[in-house]
Amino acid sequence: MKKLIPLFILFALLLTGCGEKTPPPAEFDVTGTWEFRMSERDQQDVTYDTGTITFTGEKDGGEFTLISENGLEISGIYIVSGIAFSFETDQDFVIQGSFPDEDNLFGTWEVTRNKSGLWTAKRQ
Repeated sequence: MKKLIPLFILFALLLTGCGEKTPPPAEFDVTGTWEFRMSERDQQDVTYDTGTITFTGEKDGGEFTLISENGLEISGIYIVSGIAFSFETDQDFVIQGSFPDEDNLFGTWEVTRNKSGLWTAKRQ
């Protein structure tokens, strides 16, 4: 949760720092099931984990469940603004990213300072 505090602060600053402006609406609808692949930052050619992410809710936000083949199961909320998104969980797990197009996601993940990397996902 400690790692989420800077993310919440940044998100709040983005919302309030723009004066009357509101964040842009989501350009793509993330709802549905996606297959993901994670790699460690220094070993991008080696698969660290794979699985599915299911998003339920609205285009701009809702709930997600991530289930990996290595037994990781994480639930939380997601927020989408423009082509950027972030996941928020009550666990020490930070996921952020963006959409290159409506059927693909990519971004970064971090569990601890020593365990982080990149991930991609494709709509099923």
